[in-house]
Amino acid sequence: MRTFDTLIIGAGPCGIRSAIILKEAGLNVAIFEYSTPGGKINIAPRVDNYPGFTKIPGPDLAVEFFNWLNKAEVEMIPEEVTSLTKEGKMFKIQTPEGEYEAKTVLIATGTKERELGLPNEKELFGHGVSYCAVCDGHFFKGQDVLIIGGGNTALKEAIYMADLAHHVYLIHRRNEFRGNKYLVDELNALDNTTILTPYVPVSILGDDKVTGAVIKNVETGEEKTLELQGIFPLVGQIPNSKFIKIDGVTNEWGTIPVDPKTKQTSVEGLYAGGDILPRDIRQIYLSEVDGKAACKAIIEYLKK
Repeated sequence: MRTFDTLIIGAGPCGIRSAIILKEAGLNVAIFEYSTPGGKINIAPRVDNYPGFTKIPGPDLAVEFFNWLNKAEVEMIPEEVTSLTKEGKMFKIQTPEGEYEAKTVLIATGTKERELGLPNEKELFGHGVSYCAVCDGHFFKGQDVLIIGGGNTALKEAIYMADLAHHVYLIHRRNEFRGNKYLVDELNALDNTTILTPYVPVSILGDDKVTGAVIKNVETGEEKTLELQGIFPLVGQIPNSKFIKIDGVTNEWGTIPVDPKTKQTSVEGLYAGGDILPRDIRQIYLSEVDGKAACKAIIEYLKK
């Protein structure tokens, strides 16, 4: 069994930035990633205003991240973590290929979007379908868009899009919202927004790009066709945290609460950062800031 100072699970912006910092600090560190390095950057059509790049396709930025990781000579372990436990003061990581141990662990596994499951949804991702209005809203300036969801995230992103889009539709499958009432009132007060309840999406229209959506009233069965250019399904995130076998690390939603300053979880020596944390806004720079904070705490912890 190989032993490390720190093992990082997940090679998105948080994991990669952290791995580089810890490597430069002289720690014995490695990073697990069984998919494509870069995380969700790989599925972003374009990233604007990342330091050093005015505009860059998401996959190209992911390659840059990977190149930085390789330049720092950080070891990458291309295996899927299936179990994380703690025995005494050491953490044990299990993969289908073997077992590893570390004095500290940083979890940076992020989340995956909860999809609608509609035909065309996957094919039109990046061509009118997006799961983050804050990330991609500027692509739809002056256009008509549809927000799907009833929580605070959907309401906040609908309000955000109202400043950019020509018109914003928001549909929710219930008449009551899970989100805060003041956000519903704020959205209702805007001139270029329409809230439709209780409606669900039936189909996404368009061949090579989104041209509209068919929605259905769940009480009457009535269907409407909306002509629009953008669709934002904001019906929740699924945290990638099932591999964690340590009690009390995740909350009821599967995300990981941490100390705001150190990013340490409820378990000493175990840290988390990036989209796996319980928050509404998920962006590259926030993940990197998490990583930097966690690195500082990890180095101080190991010095003890």
